[in-house]
Amino acid sequence: MVKLGCQPKGKAKIQSVFDELGSYRQSLGLPMAGSETDKSTIAKLEIAGQSFFGINSGSNPNRRQITFNVNPITKTHAEADAFQQAADAGIRGGKARLICDRELCAACGLRGGVNSMAWQLNIEELEIITPNGSKTITVKPPNTRRR
Repeated sequence: MVKLGCQPKGKAKIQSVFDELGSYRQSLGLPMAGSETDKSTIAKLEIAGQSFFGINSGSNPNRRQITFNVNPITKTHAEADAFQQAADAGIRGGKARLICDRELCAACGLRGGVNSMAWQLNIEELEIITPNGSKTITVKPPNTRRR
């Protein structure tokens, strides 16, 4: 029996966020995440009590210009789309949560694309949830290349 008003915890809570991404995919007419025909990534950024759904540029019906100073690969990804929507809405600072229905690629994760965008939005702490679990990062200044 489920009590009304109770929030899911642990794995149930993580599954519920993926169910929400799945519903968003369905509203766009996209195949289920991870299916044989799936070529899209959906990301959701929760910040300052608002939610922004992003989709990779190859599948995005509403492509927007990414104004972040970030690597060119990340600029085409769902994560950048979600962060850009928050930036366009003038939302900055505090804590945020990013949910992706795929693992972060090297450009967004290992090479710091997501951290860099979070830094540019003055986010202090970012929880990242992917199919493999969740982790919270303290956002740091991005590494820059020397010329």
